[in-house]
Amino acid sequence: MNILRMYRSKKYLRRLVLSFSVLVLMLLVVFSGTLYFNAEKIILTMQREANTKVLSQIKFNMTYLNDVIQRLAMSLYYDNDIIPLMTASEDSDIFDTLTKRSRIDKFADYTPFIHSIMIYNAKTDRFIWGGDPAVQERDAPIYGALRALFKGTGPLPKLQMVPMSLSGDRSRADVFSIFKYDAFEYRQGESVFVLNIRPQWLFDNMKVMNQLAWQENENVFILADDGRILSSDPVAPPMDEAFKKAMLTHVHRQPAADTGSFNYSLGSKPKIVNYLNTGINGWTLISIQSYETLVSKADSLKTTSIVLTAVFLLLALLATLGISHRLYRPLGKLVSFVRQDSDDEAGPKPPDGDELSYMTGIYQETRNRLLLARSEQLTSRHIVRSYSIRTIITDGAALTRKDLIELIQAQKLRMDAEGPYLLCVMKLDEPDGASGREDDPDRRLLRFAIANIAQELLARTYAIETVELKHDHVAALIGMPDASAAALDRIRQEIAGIQAIIATMYRATFSAALSDGIPEYRLLHGHYAACLQQLRYTLAFGRQAVITPSMIRDNLSSAEAALPPELEKKLIESMKSNQDEGFEKTLDTIFAFIASLNYEYMVYMVLHVLIVMRQAIKEINASRIVSLPGERGDINRKIMDCATLADMKLMLLDVYRGMNESKRSPEEERSEILVDAIKDIIVQNHADANLGLQMIADMMKLSPDYIGRLFKKQAGLSVAEYINDARLRQAVHYLEHGDYTINDLIERIGFGTRSNFFRLFKNKYGTTPKEYRIKRNLLE
Repeated sequence: MNILRMYRSKKYLRRLVLSFSVLVLMLLVVFSGTLYFNAEKIILTMQREANTKVLSQIKFNMTYLNDVIQRLAMSLYYDNDIIPLMTASEDSDIFDTLTKRSRIDKFADYTPFIHSIMIYNAKTDRFIWGGDPAVQERDAPIYGALRALFKGTGPLPKLQMVPMSLSGDRSRADVFSIFKYDAFEYRQGESVFVLNIRPQWLFDNMKVMNQLAWQENENVFILADDGRILSSDPVAPPMDEAFKKAMLTHVHRQPAADTGSFNYSLGSKPKIVNYLNTGINGWTLISIQSYETLVSKADSLKTTSIVLTAVFLLLALLATLGISHRLYRPLGKLVSFVRQDSDDEAGPKPPDGDELSYMTGIYQETRNRLLLARSEQLTSRHIVRSYSIRTIITDGAALTRKDLIELIQAQKLRMDAEGPYLLCVMKLDEPDGASGREDDPDRRLLRFAIANIAQELLARTYAIETVELKHDHVAALIGMPDASAAALDRIRQEIAGIQAIIATMYRATFSAALSDGIPEYRLLHGHYAACLQQLRYTLAFGRQAVITPSMIRDNLSSAEAALPPELEKKLIESMKSNQDEGFEKTLDTIFAFIASLNYEYMVYMVLHVLIVMRQAIKEINASRIVSLPGERGDINRKIMDCATLADMKLMLLDVYRGMNESKRSPEEERSEILVDAIKDIIVQNHADANLGLQMIADMMKLSPDYIGRLFKKQAGLSVAEYINDARLRQAVHYLEHGDYTINDLIERIGFGTRSNFFRLFKNKYGTTPKEYRIKRNLLE
């Protein structure tokens, strides 16, 4: 019980024991199974080879016997005693015939494998025989079978062994008959020499050869092409038709192959069938052997394998226990040590008692505590470090040199207290000009990426510290021993490379402001304020700009606050004359002027240009029949939201292009007004039966032909067609919302005749007015 309790409480030890045991068991089973199956395969292969050798020897004996018998038959056929018997007539000397017959009889008796000799005389239609007494009776069944062959229409084999029965049972092969005649093919009325061979000699030879085999076959017999089985004991071989069919199928399937084998079940017992083509009369030698008999040899090997496997398994289990305990001993000591010194918070023992899971829990809990403590330490250190850098940049004038040195040493800052420095302030560009939320996670990630990439790349050459500041700014304090123009240009190129990396990796852009060389730390706060001022000029220089003090020096000194009058005049004239190229060139000149102004006047000046454009559109509308449409959307707000002057210029170009798209020629506008007036006259006077082109022309004081052509061109249909269409629409309205009779309705809409109204209504709506009203009422 103590052993079971120990294994129940130590799950990992149980796994070790089970794993080793299962592994050993699998190896033993695989090796034993492989040995058994390979042994069985080898035994079957050896037996097939032995059977093939036996059948080949029998085939050789049969071929030799067949050759001897053929030579003997030829010799007897041409014997001087045989020829007269085959050609003698009725009046032949009877004594001479008996003498010759006696010689034949003695020859057959003295030759052990000859059963009998028969001579068929076609002239007398009689048989002369000699040999075994079974053929000495005239009414013996064999004579009837021979006459049937001689007088039949089928071919008579020549010098081939033909199985014949002495009892009339065609399934038996009591003798093998060899026929010899003169013609190439037998013809009725021709005499035949018949030599009957005892089959027992052949079958005994087959039996003796089978007994000499490595494993004796159950049956060896001959299968003819017609499915007959030739054997000394016809009961022993399988006689079912299924076997014959299977055997013939295998033989005929591979006619080029002389030998082969296959498995076949006779009853409920599997058999191995080997066959060999003898090349004699289409005969095939068949041997049948029990599959179980062969496999029994492998079964003994299997029994031995099972016993050995069981013994080795028992020994392996004992060895596994020892090995598992030795492997578990260090882990067990470690688990016991941890359990003694661990508390509940360090990781409770898992309910399944798995020692490794328990140790993993202890390790993870301890690791998490260490990581948390380290993270808190790093966070606190990063906060203090960032605060120190921000203090140096924004309030360095309040620090003494001693305080600065202590701060650098305490926080291990990469900067020299003696200077000189270069300050770079970076800010994310806004896609649409609107300021993003500073606490947005994506923006925090981008600021972090900018600070880290700048720190990584610039630290290869310079002493640098980066820090995130308020209002989405990232500052880089760079130690610059050499503050020459060439060194500042290299820094600018480095910043441009960082911008390209951020644009490629994060699909975002930022602008940067670089200060001049700063000789000492007390001047940092002033240059920081100047960098913030420089960043505002991203409006003029565009996104992803790197702005230096020299680039905005003219802007800061500019006091202009008004647009030159000649530029305003050119802008208005290009709009009125519809000169697209002139307008764009003038707008480019205006925005180049705006880009040179102080930042405080830039947006105001763009709005002033918009006011000038509105005034030009107002003057254009004063001389037009149809006024140009107003601006789409709040243009003022959109301009204020633009991040750069280039975006603002595109906005003003859109206003101009929208004005041009809506412009039409005075002729088109006049035609549109006339057509709208004609439509209004038709709608107001549709009930007047006299309403027509002439009436409308009189009312408008214009030519009917001119009005007709103009209306047809603008509306796509004639005035009369439009009048009918307006009256039909009014008719539908009355049918749906009034109770007027058809006659009243015709009078109200101005149709002159009832038939004309019905015809036009049906052409347009596919039904009569009455049917239309009934259908609408049913639907409602």
